Amino acid sequence: MIAKDCIRARRSIRAFLDKEVEEGLVRDVVRAALYAPVGMKMYDSLHLSVLPCHAAVQKFTDLCRRQSGDPSADPVHNAAALIVVSGKRTNAVEYANSACLIENMLLAATDTGLGSLYVFGAINAMQGTPYEKELSELLQLPEGFTPLGSAAIGYCDAEFLPREQPNRVTGVTFIR
Repeated sequence: MIAKDCIRARRSIRAFLDKEVEEGLVRDVVRAALYAPVGMKMYDSLHLSVLPCHAAVQKFTDLCRRQSGDPSADPVHNAAALIVVSGKRTNAVEYANSACLIENMLLAATDTGLGSLYVFGAINAMQGTPYEKELSELLQLPEGFTPLGSAAIGYCDAEFLPREQPNRVTGVTFIR
């Protein structure tokens, strides 16, 4: 797919099919993250944890349910895989770097015909709670890393065709 068409076609999926994603496709999505721009080339401050199948993602979902107290919560909407980006720092630069990795993964998923969803709230909700350590253990994080955000991917019934431009920002001003 041409890059501009991929950008225009990507959308958040909240209804994934109950079908595993082939390991090669998961690896392709992960590989896309490695090409993301990272401020000050601080790649060593980032870590990816890949939950490549429903069984692994279910462990994350179960933890989210316990943390939220909602037994029906499903922050990944039955996604077949989840890739969590963690960082050594929890400052604006690290979150921006994390977002760049995640956006690359979302676009790569669209390019391969997979649905994707940026999952931030469920991960952020665990920071500073007793569940934070459990999440770090589930993700097998190196010492000192904190989960910052993630990309959920999987098959869906959506058709990925370029859409009309949404008008969601307050405006665009060209300064000369």
